[in-house]
Amino acid sequence: MTSPSPPQEYRILALYRFVPLVTPADESNNTNNKYENDSSPETQWDSSALMAHPEQHPTLKRLRSELYETLRPWGAKGTLLIAPEGINGTICYPFPPPAGVRGGRDAVATAAASSGGTEDEGEGNFDPVSEYLKHHELFGGPELRTRTSVWNEDSESDDEVQVGNEHCTALKEMKHPRPAFQRLKIKIKAEIVTLGLGRPLEHRRQKLKLPTSEEDATVISDSKESIRQNMVEDANIDSTQPRGQILEQTSTLTDRHLQNQKANPLKTKGQYLTPSQWDEACRNPNVVVIDTRNTYEVEIGTFESALDPKTETFAEFPEYLETLANEYDWSLYGKRMDDDGKTLDNDNERTSTDDEEREEEDGDNRREKKKKAPPEAIAMFCTGGIRCEKATSFALQSKFFPEDLPIYHLEGGILAYLDHVAKRNEANVEAASQRESHGNHTAQQDESNASTNSTFKGECFVFDKRVALTEGLKPSKSYVSCYGCRGPMDRRLLLQDGEDDKIISNPATADNPSTKMYRGIPNLPPLRYDTQTKKYYLPGLTCPRCHSSTTRESLERFSQRANQMEICAREGKPHFRDGKNEEKKEI
Repeated sequence: MTSPSPPQEYRILALYRFVPLVTPADESNNTNNKYENDSSPETQWDSSALMAHPEQHPTLKRLRSELYETLRPWGAKGTLLIAPEGINGTICYPFPPPAGVRGGRDAVATAAASSGGTEDEGEGNFDPVSEYLKHHELFGGPELRTRTSVWNEDSESDDEVQVGNEHCTALKEMKHPRPAFQRLKIKIKAEIVTLGLGRPLEHRRQKLKLPTSEEDATVISDSKESIRQNMVEDANIDSTQPRGQILEQTSTLTDRHLQNQKANPLKTKGQYLTPSQWDEACRNPNVVVIDTRNTYEVEIGTFESALDPKTETFAEFPEYLETLANEYDWSLYGKRMDDDGKTLDNDNERTSTDDEEREEEDGDNRREKKKKAPPEAIAMFCTGGIRCEKATSFALQSKFFPEDLPIYHLEGGILAYLDHVAKRNEANVEAASQRESHGNHTAQQDESNASTNSTFKGECFVFDKRVALTEGLKPSKSYVSCYGCRGPMDRRLLLQDGEDDKIISNPATADNPSTKMYRGIPNLPPLRYDTQTKKYYLPGLTCPRCHSSTTRESLERFSQRANQMEICAREGKPHFRDGKNEEKKEI
């Protein structure tokens, strides 16, 4: 009798790089790769056209097709974003590749040759997917930031999850390993991480004429006047008004559009701090540490001294940064201060003139909030490093801060830090064990180990089935993904008989005004009230965070999806199908 084969493990690869994948015609027509040539229509696109309709650019479309053709045969799933400014995303694929799987042979063979290996090494340590991406002609190279971890789903917590309701059955972890993503999606975007500065009206698209062929390709002006005209059309401004009134109404929008130039990591960005240097910055009271992630991410874990911007999207971060900068008195930057916020001269004595002038000014403006003494530096971080890289670029180019103020960001983000901490702890344990075996253990060494404790508290949210990660990039056992908003949801909210919530059996008749929206929707799970957050939710459909903002239309869609997932789970079929048609849907 043959023994069962070991479960298939999956490798998760997160990557990003800011690199110009296409060059706008208003910057340069010179190309050095196989994707473009000087006579092709794509060389006629300028930066306005790229920002407005990047998904129509021929070069980016060809790159997307190549990525699909190469990655899909290797069983890769996940999301990759490609934009004129670079590439960003996370994918998951079986590793080592299952027997008989041979994907993207030509591209992988090229990658193998570039790395000094051979394609046949796929059965050993050679990672064909990673090598293909790391050596890609357009975005590969040492500047491509990558982070690799292993995914092998277990079923330790199966019994904890409520399975009495069909809507929660889909949340039960499967006993066989499965990819961390449902399907492979490769999307063309205006930005690989959306700061949104270049979109004055985010819910509308600029009306720009795009080149459709070599014959009728036209260069679209990127001038301020062209941008203003598009805004007049988008904002429904009366174009028959006097020109002065039109300029007044569009000036703010124009300035916001042009601000996109202020968040370009290819021009400038903050200084990297390695994970081993990061703790020192977090423990320095004169360094302002900023979490650039969104509120739902910050809630489950962040660094102990970090500020929470309380943003719902990254596009809100520039406004937060401007508000934060205005809280400090930058006229005091570079001056030594005492504990009372008074400036000191070279002899460590308080200066009288400046302090008296400031006190007199404060007396005339007592209603205004007193500004704080400025920090010595600013340090930003995010999940994998890409958001804080763009955030530091914006901070340096926005003129909100003094030009010589050091602005740092955590290299590799929280994921690199958690990986580093796990390795550091292992080294400390091994060193302590060796000292004890030789009788060299001292109190000073205990003190030294205490100083290396992690400054990150909680867990790090990630956008896949792992939901959140702990030290060593181990998947969370505390959180599941909300099937409504996709954010992290405390696993305790799905327990069969949770003590921390109140179960309401019939949502449509419960003593709650919001339950009117439930009437007529079949097969809803019991409505619950979480006593910790003091909010309602429907287990398997919504969570306390998103329930109050969920519309009836969305709730009907969530319910239908939950039923479909339940049927697929019973029949052993995948809920999503990853095929060639997906590429057409992404266009």
